Amino acid sequence: MSELKPKLSIILPVYNEADSLKVMVPILEAIVEEEHEVLVVYDSPDDNSIEVVDWLKEKYPNIRGILNNLGKGAGNAIKKGIQASTGGIILIALVDEVFPIAKISDMLELVRKGCDFVSCSRYARGGKRFGGSFIGGCLSRIANKLFQIITGSVLTDSTTAMKMVRKSIFEKITIEDEGWACAFEISIKAQLTGCKIGEVPLISVDRLFGGKSTFHLGPWFAAYMKWFIWGIRRLNRFSVPHRELITLDKLRNKEEEPER
Repeated sequence: MSELKPKLSIILPVYNEADSLKVMVPILEAIVEEEHEVLVVYDSPDDNSIEVVDWLKEKYPNIRGILNNLGKGAGNAIKKGIQASTGGIILIALVDEVFPIAKISDMLELVRKGCDFVSCSRYARGGKRFGGSFIGGCLSRIANKLFQIITGSVLTDSTTAMKMVRKSIFEKITIEDEGWACAFEISIKAQLTGCKIGEVPLISVDRLFGGKSTFHLGPWFAAYMKWFIWGIRRLNRFSVPHRELITLDKLRNKEEEPER
């Protein structure tokens, strides 16, 4: 049974996210029925998230606070979380977005039906994006569409942070980016491994719980453009197997097809 339903490790990179954690963790614990752990990864020992983690642990003993000693930034926090995880499946999530949490069961279903890497999508049918920077949102949509057309990437939203990955895949992937552009990097590198890729639509509402965004257009554009160019060169250069995108609609339609 443990091989069929490996433990889920949920990684939440944070930067002074005390308010978001108070809301997010109880929702996670109410929704996720599978055996799991929640790893709250922070960069500094004075992060205000730590006090909330200690408070939440009294009710939810499966929560751990992890000090990221690999260097500041979401990418390093994710690497640290993977190192500290004990589960066979890794979920990377944003602490300030609650709606994607409702998609965890769909993502797990795809993993248990053979996917090694499942990404959520704001731009697939059924997905939507609300809030956040208007310019950032437009650039994200255009960049994802262009990247898909140019490279043949199967993903409609390579840059979204919400991803579920078999831990064994990270033995083949080295995360280099220190910021949230690592989500784009992981999407590209996962396809280069030839692993089975899945996608589920999601509704994204930025900063639902308030708090200050760390978004800055200049650094954001430079970081994502780096991986945009890197991905164009690699995905066009190699013949990558298993470039079919797996979705729940496809799987369920296949299951409903009458036998001939």
